[in-house]
Amino acid sequence: MGSSTEKVTKLHLQAFGFSDYVIKQLIKGLNAASTNNGLKEYISSDIKTSVEKRLANCRIQAENQEKLQSFLIWLNGESNVIPVDFLKDLTPEKKIEVLRTRIQELEIQERPLAEETERLLAQARRMVASK
Repeated sequence: MGSSTEKVTKLHLQAFGFSDYVIKQLIKGLNAASTNNGLKEYISSDIKTSVEKRLANCRIQAENQEKLQSFLIWLNGESNVIPVDFLKDLTPEKKIEVLRTRIQELEIQERPLAEETERLLAQARRMVASK
């Protein structure tokens, strides 16, 4: 989103993992600037003020404080993430080949995790069944 974003929707807030309750608290008292595809859009400076007020509350849980701070960083355009297309100089065919190879590597890495997950689920099912 960065500093170029002028409006924020509930979807932006949900993307940062805020609960419905926190979202309601953040937009409470704010007037929607507009509606786009059925989503109310709020002016980012209003949301920023609301987030800062929420952060000032000493009773906010640590997990929510982290989410709020991350959202502020993102809203201010201060994120240290820089999008880079490492495949930009490759032909479309080569890009497909590189991506296909990467997918295959990830699938191989996923197998042990899926097996371990299945083993743990089976163990949990046995424990529940034995009660």
